[in-house]
Amino acid sequence: MKPYRKPFSHNLYGKYDGIAKETLIKLLEAKGHVVINSKESYTADLVTQKDGKTYFNEAEVKVSWKGDWPTHWKEIRIPERKKKLLSKYTSNLTFYIFREDLKQVWCIDSKQLKEDTLKEAKGRNIMKGEQFYHVPYVDAKLINIKETA
Repeated sequence: MKPYRKPFSHNLYGKYDGIAKETLIKLLEAKGHVVINSKESYTADLVTQKDGKTYFNEAEVKVSWKGDWPTHWKEIRIPERKKKLLSKYTSNLTFYIFREDLKQVWCIDSKQLKEDTLKEAKGRNIMKGEQFYHVPYVDAKLINIKETA
C-alpha cells in the first residue's frame, strides 16, 4: 500500500514560510552563518556557510505546538516528503521545527531521520497512511529564539 501524502497547503505555506525563514536566518546569522541562498527552489530553504563549510537548512512550523513542548508528545515528526532532501544532501542538513509563535525551535540533524524511524502517525490532523520520521524529542536540541536572535 502506497503511503498517503497530504496535499501541499498554499494557505499554510503563505502564512508561515516567509516568517519561518526570516527567523531562521536571524538565528543562524547570530551563530556565525552567512546566508548563501534563500531563494525558493523547493529544495533546502536556506543554504548557509560557516567556517568554510556549506550547510543546508529546512524550516517547518508545527502549528499545533503552542506554549511549552507537551512532554506527552514523545516525538517530533517530520513529514515523509522530506525524504527528497535526505537524498539530495548527504551531509550538513538540519531540520528546524518551529513552535507556532516562532519563540522556540527544535534543531534536528538529518542523520536522525532513518528508514526505521519512518512510520505512519496518528493524530487529529493526520490522514490514515500518512508517514513521518519519528525523532524522540529528548534527542533533539531545543532553542529559545528570544534568547538567541
